[in-house]
Amino acid sequence: MALLKDSFSNQKLLRYGVLSAFALCIFFSIFYWLIRKLESSKVFNAESFNTGWTVTIDDRRFDGVDILDFSFPVVSTGTEIVLENSLPVFGMPNPVLRIYTLYCTADIYLDGKIVYSYGHDLWMRSKNVGCGAHVTGLYNYRPGTPVKIVLNVTEPRSFTSLQPVWIESAENTFPNMLSGRLFMMYCSIFLMVLGLVSSVIFTAFIILGKKIISILTLAQFLLWLGLFELYTNRCMVVFFPNYSFNSWMEHVTLYCTNFATLALFHQLIARRQFEKRIILCIIYAFAIYCALILLLDFSGVMHLPVTRSIQFAFLGIEVVFCLYVCIRNLLVLIWQERIPTIGFLFMLFFIVVDIVRYPIQKYFSLNLQLMQGSPLSFGVLAFITIMVASFLFQIKPNSEKKALQQIKDEQIRLDYQTGLLNAFAIHEYLKNIEAANDIDFSAIMLTFTSAGKDTPDLFSLDGCEVLSAFTGCIKKIFCEKSEIAYMGDEEFCVVALNLRKEDIHRMLVNLDELLFAEIQKHPRYQYSMSSGSVLRSEVEYVSNLLPLAKERMLSQKEGFRN
Repeated sequence: MALLKDSFSNQKLLRYGVLSAFALCIFFSIFYWLIRKLESSKVFNAESFNTGWTVTIDDRRFDGVDILDFSFPVVSTGTEIVLENSLPVFGMPNPVLRIYTLYCTADIYLDGKIVYSYGHDLWMRSKNVGCGAHVTGLYNYRPGTPVKIVLNVTEPRSFTSLQPVWIESAENTFPNMLSGRLFMMYCSIFLMVLGLVSSVIFTAFIILGKKIISILTLAQFLLWLGLFELYTNRCMVVFFPNYSFNSWMEHVTLYCTNFATLALFHQLIARRQFEKRIILCIIYAFAIYCALILLLDFSGVMHLPVTRSIQFAFLGIEVVFCLYVCIRNLLVLIWQERIPTIGFLFMLFFIVVDIVRYPIQKYFSLNLQLMQGSPLSFGVLAFITIMVASFLFQIKPNSEKKALQQIKDEQIRLDYQTGLLNAFAIHEYLKNIEAANDIDFSAIMLTFTSAGKDTPDLFSLDGCEVLSAFTGCIKKIFCEKSEIAYMGDEEFCVVALNLRKEDIHRMLVNLDELLFAEIQKHPRYQYSMSSGSVLRSEVEYVSNLLPLAKERMLSQKEGFRN
């Protein structure tokens, strides 16, 4: 125990934790610098096409519009937005026009002819058209060519401003769409891969009987959060241009992230049964809500984006309750137990920022650069670092508790006078080797009888020296492939593996010689040994093994008296 305490001292754990946190900060700082260098090597290369637009929203016309500064009351299903302009002068090879839309069908006309169309087939089938970038080539068109973009809104309360329009070279479209998102994308991929690999490993451990469900919930949280961040930060749109499926996955991964967060809170933060029951009730209510809205989405009655306000209401309730529990934990728990709560509060701050960011981005400042991208990945990375520190500080008390329990288990199985196994332990051992089936074994019962009038009791204070010597003799003879136990009433039991009758007889003779030598050292202590042995093959049931061996031992003992 002293070695254990020294190995897991608070000072060492604190030192390792600080060094680990410092190393992690250095790693992510270098990683962030490398990503920025990579982005700077391929500079965002596109020409803005945002001024001079004529915008018609249903019957309202706006002339000379700068899209970046243009906003309007929130638009809903059925609203038609028409943008008209003339192509500016552009000097890049293979030019393309790119615009990002939210929950709209899109038609692009060049010189009065439609050159691009998206979403009408999905809308006719009552499917969610999603969000994504629309790109059309300008190879055969000159500056001054009329451009018209027609957007038909497909979801209620969709947006209040338009996304920028860009003209760029076709080979720059992919890097331009990822510009400013590389670090966020790599962080999200890191979280997703870490969560996936950890989930597989920890699931295998749980199947093997290890109690690490709390770590599995953390792994699931990282997996789903990483996926959600990839979708919500427009990273997946670049690689998978199925905008309807991307929108569906964004909402589903958000729901799964919410489930994983609640499960993580239930395992690591909630301490009282009252708190755990409340969290379970929220999980059940959210599960019913998810099942209902997924059914409505599949049937085409209501799409998932429409229900996002309800989702935020759930998140608001969860945040308030989590804050209450976290603040209470900080007030009543000891400092080591506060560490997970501090980490969760830090992450909760970024969750709240992300919740507030969405309506601001959607209804007030859609094009504000500060609002483009979720900061939640940074909060999660900090949370992981704090949780690693928490697990390190738990190593010491958990290891000490495990060591104490192991000592208690061993003491329950030992006889305190002889240091040998007790009757309970030897019966347990017999059951285990019997279950193996392919192991041959035998039982030998031994007892020592006083042979002189003045010989003290073997288990008295006067006889403790000889008892220790006799026990040593038994261990010396039956040390290999044997378990030795004291059964009480001056009786010993030896369960030996793979011995023939001849081997047992020879070993008993050797034991008798050793005991005789010990008695010669202590002439006052005169004892005689009686024994009885039984092979497993001699009895039908293992439960009859020790009684028969004892019967033979007592028979030999009576023979000596006669």
